Amino acid sequence: MQQNNWIKKIYVNRQVENSPLVERIISQLKPIPVQLVERLEEIQAELRLAPDPIAESKKVLFLTSELAFIRPCPCSPGAVPCGYWTVDLNLNCPFDCSYCILQAYFNLQPLTIAVNQGDLESELAAFLAGTRSKGLRIGTGELGDSLALEAISGQASFLIDLFRNKKGVWLELKTKAAAINSLLSTPASENVILAWSLNTERIIKIEEIGTASPEERLRSAEKAVEHGFKVAFHFDPIIYYSGWEKEYSEVCEGLLKIIPLAALAWVSLGTLRFPAKLREIARQRFPHSSIYEEELVRGRDGKFRYPRPLRLKIYQTLAEIFKAHDGSDKLYLCMESPEVWEDFSKQNKKGKHLASPFFWHE
Repeated sequence: MQQNNWIKKIYVNRQVENSPLVERIISQLKPIPVQLVERLEEIQAELRLAPDPIAESKKVLFLTSELAFIRPCPCSPGAVPCGYWTVDLNLNCPFDCSYCILQAYFNLQPLTIAVNQGDLESELAAFLAGTRSKGLRIGTGELGDSLALEAISGQASFLIDLFRNKKGVWLELKTKAAAINSLLSTPASENVILAWSLNTERIIKIEEIGTASPEERLRSAEKAVEHGFKVAFHFDPIIYYSGWEKEYSEVCEGLLKIIPLAALAWVSLGTLRFPAKLREIARQRFPHSSIYEEELVRGRDGKFRYPRPLRLKIYQTLAEIFKAHDGSDKLYLCMESPEVWEDFSKQNKKGKHLASPFFWHE
């Protein structure tokens, strides 16, 4: 994936054809064909004809501009909110994970890079000037991987410089990639967190097509720490299967063996969850996957999840490992109800855990 050789065609919004960033990206990807378009619908009309339009959307690149970038992270109704904000310079992802909600969320969205960086700079300045929060956590990686397109776009490096030394603001760049060499030529900033989504080797091989292995992700995190960055990890989604306990425990132990606690910003835990629409899409696209066949219940937010006792067992199993390494205070639960938070906190009354209100928006 890191060689960008999966891209078949580049579409350029005519409004940005003279952008220096557009010219730079096209020059790096020669001789991939380039087509000027007036609007996104022209690309979607072509994608719709493919046998698997979702897979095809990951093979074409759209260079365009966006009207706005910053938005609150959509939290499931009834879940404990963490006050996370997202900044979306890239949309869609070249990786193909069987559980990815973007399959149901996007409507024929090509790999999209917004090249109007100056507009984001102005929007961020206005946003920060208008906020009353004492701390903000803003991240990429919700609508597209933060680093998968970095080699051609340089967007992550741009964001690091844009957020550098902004007091009370944390920028998180979340990824399943391992190529961070371009970031290692950029000075680290105390308020910039490089974050990796982690899973077991079995799940990554079967369910996270095209992504870096657990070892590659951890080696990249180790390099980031050596360079001066703080790092974070997201065990999300944790997937239940025969052998999960042993294999997830091994990943946690491996993380804690090489990443110093002082360099670890936070670790989120979240189990598999999805809207009903995604299950039908994923079953068709990933017939080999069995993750949708476990016992699942529909929650108040309409999403399917493992039963509450199983979720608590999973969280507690991993929490015990962090507790043994004095890392309990690094943990928080993602998209979980107040009831699950309360049960989890009771089970861990001897250790501290991040809880609402989170420290970044107290």
